[in-house]
Amino acid sequence: MSTVKEQLIQNLAPDEKQSRCKITVVGVGNVGMACAISILLKGLADELALVDADENKLKGEALDLLHGSLFLSTPKIVFGKDYSVSANSKLVIITAGARMVSGESRLALLQRNVTIMKAIVPGVIQNSPDCKIMIVTNPGLIWDKGRNLPQYPVCLGTKWHHRPCESQHEHR
Repeated sequence: MSTVKEQLIQNLAPDEKQSRCKITVVGVGNVGMACAISILLKGLADELALVDADENKLKGEALDLLHGSLFLSTPKIVFGKDYSVSANSKLVIITAGARMVSGESRLALLQRNVTIMKAIVPGVIQNSPDCKIMIVTNPGLIWDKGRNLPQYPVCLGTKWHHRPCESQHEHR
């Protein structure tokens, strides 16, 4: 059994091997951080990457996780504004999205979120071409592979809770 000192030294100089199961969370708001904390507490990944456009919030949230990471089984937590930190992810959870403003229709909110996803998804795919993508938005957004961006997987919204990804042939 290793001592606390040995564990501290190991965490300060981790091996630079490629992770077997890397998960990326895009968006460090309430939902994104709930996802990140759940992933860490359950030990679902050997590397967690966080991406957000707001560098100050991202740094604050990431440092909070890093400070507690000694007590977690995930050995590596990385973060950045650039999608390169998400490279080689097996799963990317996109929680970034617009919040509904007073008087806005759900359809208008949906359109704003589609615009945001069109800005995010290509950067994710460029760095992790074989990843599965889950999109958590309100209102629920299903990314139609057959019409919008055919090379990208179907994504899940909050109203869909647990729905298996559909095959490309179902939309034709």
